[in-house]
Order: sequence, then structure tokens, then C-alpha cells
Amino acid sequence: MTDPKSKPLLTRDDLPLDAIAEICRRWGVVELAIDPSQSRPPPGPAFLPQDNPFLLVDLYLIADFGPGEYHWGCKKHHMDVVEDLYRLLGCHVWIEDKGIMEMNMADGSEWAQKELDGRDVVFTAE
Repeated sequence: MTDPKSKPLLTRDDLPLDAIAEICRRWGVVELAIDPSQSRPPPGPAFLPQDNPFLLVDLYLIADFGPGEYHWGCKKHHMDVVEDLYRLLGCHVWIEDKGIMEMNMADGSEWAQKELDGRDVVFTAE
């Protein structure tokens, strides 16, 4: 693998959008967007500075999984989508849940507003 610090993050042009749409439909994703505000390495790598797992992430996404309960901060098919995208793209994917970001916005979080405003939607359920 290339040096994570020199490797660019994936963009819309790098993605097989039709195949991603199939994954989203399979798992009931309402909306999937690229989070262009993320960088490599992500802000605040204070935890695990020697072995930061975010250094391997090639694509940061924001997903709306629709209504449902959270379990350990994830909706029902969060990890299924991550695994399918990993198999499709052959790279590490990080997904933020749009619902959690909206809860943070309601609490006054500026970072969540910035990320949601800057997202590049690649799939919307019809």
C-alpha cells in the first residue's frame, strides 16, 4: 500500500456509482454521500497515534440509513454496507451516520453542519 499521507482520498470520479447504488438498495440506504471535508489523516488523531486506523481510510462517506434504532452508534446494516463497499472498491471505507450528525447539529456542533453542507451525494433512494 502507498504511504497513507501521500495517497489521495477517492472522489466521485473514482467510484462505480451503479454498483454502489445496488449496494445501497440492497441494504436500504436512503442517501449516500462523499464527505469531502475529511483529510488524511483525520483531525484529532490523538488516540492510537502510532497505529491510527484512520490512516488507512480511502473514502469517507455519510449515509442516511433511514428510521430505526441505534445499537452501539450504528444502524442495522451499517457494517454490511462497509463490508460490501470494501469488497467492491478494495479499499477502506469510513461511514458516518447522517442521523447522528443531525443530532450533533441540534446540540450546536459546527463540524457536523460543515460536513453535511459539503457532502457530495452519490446515491439517493427513489
